[in-house]
Amino acid sequence: MGKLTGTLEVVSSQPIISERHSHYQGGKTAIGQLAQVTEGRKPAPPAIYFPQIAAGGWGDWVIITNVSSHAKANLNALARDINGNFVWSGTKALEPYQCWIVPVDGTADKKGDVSLEVSSDHGVLGERHCHSGSQVLSFAGASPHLGSVGTRLFFPEIYSGAHDFFRFFNTGEADALISVVARDRNSARVIHQIQGRSTPQGFWTVPDESIKSVTGTLEVMSTQPIAGERHMHYQGGKTAISQLGQVIAL
Repeated sequence: MGKLTGTLEVVSSQPIISERHSHYQGGKTAIGQLAQVTEGRKPAPPAIYFPQIAAGGWGDWVIITNVSSHAKANLNALARDINGNFVWSGTKALEPYQCWIVPVDGTADKKGDVSLEVSSDHGVLGERHCHSGSQVLSFAGASPHLGSVGTRLFFPEIYSGAHDFFRFFNTGEADALISVVARDRNSARVIHQIQGRSTPQGFWTVPDESIKSVTGTLEVMSTQPIAGERHMHYQGGKTAISQLGQVIAL
């Protein structure tokens, strides 16, 4: 591909799955991503969600692409606080396959963590990088169209030897009652259960201290559709990985 900064589209005559590995200069940081599907069970989504834009010492970078091949897209970005209250907005018009780096870092998050919703009159896809030193967290924009928003989420791993952090964003129109179940890896025994609540378009955070020392799995059940992020920070503070919750039920 040579030296290119932009986007990559892959078209196949048969269904495919694909990975991207991005290695930063210096050899200390890498991120991995699965490709986002523009043609599948549903078309590319008209709205995507990022449960967290981080305040404090972490920097955020969010890019959105108009994946329509024929039409200009009019985008609206909304940042909301923990209770779903509007704190920042931005708009942008994009030609087909044009990108927008949403200027949220240092603006939307001045008073604390926020969520970000980007809606459009045509299909869009996006990703977020949250970075501090050699730690980089990478998330695709979540959407029911992409199978990453639902009422039952699953994380196949939690690890007692690292620091875990979970953020759940309520995409619904009513309060979400959220239950979290941590199970032991070997016995599948329930080790810990906690419950929380999120207002419409608000979010709820589960820190490592709430999960206790569990190596196993995490199941999340909600009365409203939610998107969930996991951040896992290894000991030493130089390496982290990131995941969206895998949807079991829409």
